[in-house]
Amino acid sequence: MGTNVIVTGHASGIGWYIAKKFHDEGFNVTGIDKDRTSGLEKSINQIQCDLSNWEAVKDTFSHLNRIDYAVNAAGVSGVRKSVDNITSEEMIESYKAIFLPTFHACKAEINCMVRNDSHSKIINIASSTASFGSKDMVAYSSAKAAIVNLTKVCAVEYAPKIQINSISPATVDTPMIRRKYNGELPDYSDAYLTGNCGTVHDIWTAVKFFIENDFMTGSDLLMDGGYSSSFSPRLKQKEAL
Repeated sequence: MGTNVIVTGHASGIGWYIAKKFHDEGFNVTGIDKDRTSGLEKSINQIQCDLSNWEAVKDTFSHLNRIDYAVNAAGVSGVRKSVDNITSEEMIESYKAIFLPTFHACKAEINCMVRNDSHSKIINIASSTASFGSKDMVAYSSAKAAIVNLTKVCAVEYAPKIQINSISPATVDTPMIRRKYNGELPDYSDAYLTGNCGTVHDIWTAVKFFIENDFMTGSDLLMDGGYSSSFSPRLKQKEAL
């Protein structure tokens, strides 16, 4: 039978790598995304589904049997505008694209997992921006913060049957990030104490940690290269008299 894993957002980036690593370690992997992806055709079962649509999610999960573990990595960057410029409609669309896929996936996964005869685990991918204020990030950051709190609420409601945690990474080297900078990564040495941004393998090691750990639930693991540990006040120099 083996152990069954769901990975949402498996078509690229973090989700793609996590789905591949689960397969390499012998798990039965089902990837759920709006798109199919190359490179995993013979490794995992791929299902196309718009996770922002609850009816589509219900139909997709009705065809699945046992789910032991789930990693929810689906989501997009959303609109980047300041509070005074973003519209209510743009906020709603951002939540639909960023928060709803994780919410719907969690809900469907939980409905399957409560029937299991053993403990199950869910890991949601959020963002370090959920903990900080940053210009033009009101839609993305607040939606990711909602994912962090969703994780905590679900952990409380379904303990001890299901352990539910989240991972909040800062910048991770993915195709999406590289496209933003025309294929090259910028110099992150001044941003992160580690000297560079994170990798998809870094995120995988955190996922594996949660899979192997039986004494954590409702936790958010901040992976930000030391960014939150560094305090650098911005002082304006007074003009010389």
